[in-house]
Amino acid sequence: MICSPHIMSVQHARRQIAFVSLMAAAIAAGASSCAAQPGPSRSEIVIDGPKSFPENITSTEDGTIITGSVGSGGIFRAVPGAAVATQWIAAGDNGLLDTFGVLADEASNILWVCSSRLDPAAPRQVTAKPAVFRYDLKTGAFRSKHPLPGGSGLCNDIAIGPDKAAYVADTAGGRILRLAADSQELTEWSRSNDLEGADGLAFQDRLLFVNSFTSGKLMRIELKADGSAGMPVVLKTSRLLTRPDGMRRLNATQLVLAEGGGTIDLLTIKGDTVAVQTLRSGLVGPAGVTIVGNTLWALESKLSLRDKPETDPAPFKAYAITLPSY
Repeated sequence: MICSPHIMSVQHARRQIAFVSLMAAAIAAGASSCAAQPGPSRSEIVIDGPKSFPENITSTEDGTIITGSVGSGGIFRAVPGAAVATQWIAAGDNGLLDTFGVLADEASNILWVCSSRLDPAAPRQVTAKPAVFRYDLKTGAFRSKHPLPGGSGLCNDIAIGPDKAAYVADTAGGRILRLAADSQELTEWSRSNDLEGADGLAFQDRLLFVNSFTSGKLMRIELKADGSAGMPVVLKTSRLLTRPDGMRRLNATQLVLAEGGGTIDLLTIKGDTVAVQTLRSGLVGPAGVTIVGNTLWALESKLSLRDKPETDPAPFKAYAITLPSY
């Protein structure tokens, strides 16, 4: 059969259209397949500093990881998916000292930071005052600074209450401080002998859970309707806690905890008793935990190596732990 040039050109055009359509479908299918495949998951994050000694960790829902530093100072951040946390807020920014507790509050777009000096002031050195700092959570821009009452203490950890106030653990002062949402001044909210060494904080509704790094106690303090504090109630744990540190809420009955003794724990609370389940052991001075989805990030501080010049403590890392299903 002999085809006219016109018929042949039409057939050629149809074949081209069919080919382009087929390729477009293949590309779309490939893109859909690629989108359905999750990217490589992080199993650990390196805090990029030879002497950073990170002391606490926090996160945002998108997977951003933020840590403080009691070695080099400042704030370190790993963007979503990154396996390295780099310096984000400079050491000494607006008088920032060693950085202990860090807390990302996405509701207010605030990064809360506990600023204190780990070592005593040297002779003739001006004694720096511990304070709570507020930074913009997205940009890292400085917002405000709130000194601890009395100008002394060790600002160590922060939790946001149901009243939107910030609650702060003063480890050296044996007290919990409060910064109301509409205030610029920290006030003393709770003080007792049981709160000596107060460190990790976490709210469950109107109950503030507090641990003591020095005594190993785990306590509960009620936030009363008038905003005042109930008396601390010491809870009975299934085993002794060794240097409990950073702590976060997991759900209505459970907390996760870093023990400076080397473990990461799941705490299940029932009344005045607490079942302690070890999720990971063998870490060197774990100091904080944070939760992203169903992953728990555990921060290894290695503070016990800080005064051992013969030992190279780096690298400093946060480790991913899959949370158990309940």
